[in-house]
Amino acid sequence: MRNEPLAATSQTTSTSRDGDVLVEHRNLCPVILIGHGSSGTSIFIRLLRNHLRISFGTESQFLVRYYRQLSRYGDLSQDDNLRRLIGDLCTERWFERCRGKFGYVPDQDALFNSVQQRNYRGVLDAIFLQLAENNDMSRRWGDKTPGYAADMPVVGELFPDAKYIQLTRDGRDVALSVMGRFWGAQNIYYAAKEWVEAVDQLDEFAAGLPAGQLLRLTYEQLLGEPMETFARVVDYLEIEPREELLNHLEPLLNEQLNKANFDKWRTKMTPAQRELYERIAWRQLRRHGYETEIAEGEFQPSALSKLYWWCENKARKYTYLDYWKDNVYKTRLLLGDRLRLLRG
Repeated sequence: MRNEPLAATSQTTSTSRDGDVLVEHRNLCPVILIGHGSSGTSIFIRLLRNHLRISFGTESQFLVRYYRQLSRYGDLSQDDNLRRLIGDLCTERWFERCRGKFGYVPDQDALFNSVQQRNYRGVLDAIFLQLAENNDMSRRWGDKTPGYAADMPVVGELFPDAKYIQLTRDGRDVALSVMGRFWGAQNIYYAAKEWVEAVDQLDEFAAGLPAGQLLRLTYEQLLGEPMETFARVVDYLEIEPREELLNHLEPLLNEQLNKANFDKWRTKMTPAQRELYERIAWRQLRRHGYETEIAEGEFQPSALSKLYWWCENKARKYTYLDYWKDNVYKTRLLLGDRLRLLRG
């Protein structure tokens, strides 16, 4: 079943106000932000939401899972099948989080009636557009879910018309940010390993996109050159009025960005941590323009070292209550998926 983009309608532009500036989107294609967690993606979408009036919810997390289960719902041109899919989607944690953050409660009947194309993509468009309406945003929506790194080909198939923005941050600063969070790596070895895997997956996906559908940025550019960076974003996303909007944004960006929030690894990592990280990730660091202290070279840790890092990583994760809560939620999802499979 092809997931065609939302059919063109008479509304080819959309406007929404940010303060005294009427922000006009001359292209309503979705905006998909890709990047590793703790790469500045949350800060970036907050700026896109607040000042460019693009509707972002919380991390969706469910798109790929339901894509792989679509056969359970049969022909979505049938009303019962379409309503069942919408009903199941509305039980996802994304809706609960959007209710808490934005006050969004899905209207399932309105969603059903607003689906323009009877396929999965049509349902997703209806959901994200209803959230945009709830938030008084433009009729342009976006998504940011770092967990999709390994599944970007599926995301690309779902949203072949999207504008993709790849945001990269120095992996050593990412490591400092993720360690100590229940969902992140808990030691330097796993922080480097997971960053390398995600960056390689995202780079491979980005390399296959047409030039007009990809904008590459770094977190360091956003902090160091906010106006130049947002000028590129505004042009890429086809947003008007360019000069008025950028003039409006300049004092806001200077106020809302912590321009010193980079290169922390230079003082907060030990020499041994820096060396270990770079031996694992030097190729990817250099590919994205980050200098390294070591010369290139292959790194082959011993089996005993890898076992130690694995045990330490797991043991630290087990100390977080949120880790267990998240796993309980994922177990419930798995059981729910299997029950739906049994019911046919």
